Amino acid sequence: MRTALYGGTFDPIHHGHLILAREAMEQLGLDRLVFIPAALSPHKPATYPVSAVLRLEMVKAAIAGELGFECDDSEIYREGVSYTIDTVNAWKQRAPGDTLFYLIGHDNVRELHTWRDSEQLLQLVQFVVFDRVGCEVRHDFPRVSRQVDISATEVRKRVAAGQSIRYLVPEPVREIIEKHRLYLPASQVS
Repeated sequence: MRTALYGGTFDPIHHGHLILAREAMEQLGLDRLVFIPAALSPHKPATYPVSAVLRLEMVKAAIAGELGFECDDSEIYREGVSYTIDTVNAWKQRAPGDTLFYLIGHDNVRELHTWRDSEQLLQLVQFVVFDRVGCEVRHDFPRVSRQVDISATEVRKRVAAGQSIRYLVPEPVREIIEKHRLYLPASQVS
């Protein structure tokens, strides 16, 4: 099988993630694409606005019924920092015959050499970069290019400002955000 692993904080998952994932499925001829929400990323702040369990719930809600999309919760329930090498090694054991791809944003390319066991990672997976139009990061990895101008930061800011996030996130994700009063200023959470 041709399997792509797509790790991230997904805080929250939005249509940009899903559009790029579907584009990768089609361009790479994948059998499955696995979303892997990180519990604690070594490359991001130590805390997130939303708990790992709620971010996992949003990912599962966003991909429910999507052909070829799966969710792996192993990083959420593994203790400590979520290192890509640990997840890739687990997938190599779980699916030893699979050809593994690992999807990263163009902004991760410059820092890839700092990832834990990066040389080993380069031997275990084929990195594929989500390039943004006009991106000037040079690399030799395969690219998935699609102009998508949605970010999790934008979604969080809109929620905090009381603005609509309709069409930015799947409806079930919007409902989870609303139900749990996520991303609101602290004065509005109680």
